[in-house]
Amino acid sequence: HDFLLKGDVFTQDVIDTWISYKRENEINELRLRPHPFEFTMYYDI
Repeated sequence: HDFLLKGDVFTQDVIDTWISYKRENEINELRLRPHPFEFTMYYDI
């Protein structure tokens, strides 16, 4: 993500905060739920 730092558009702190937010509020929530392909593999009759 070096291109985001060029020209002082974003600071490293802003990028780190955004990544942390996405992990805590979106990615971790997705991990708690089955993926659609898992339904196909295990529950499709």
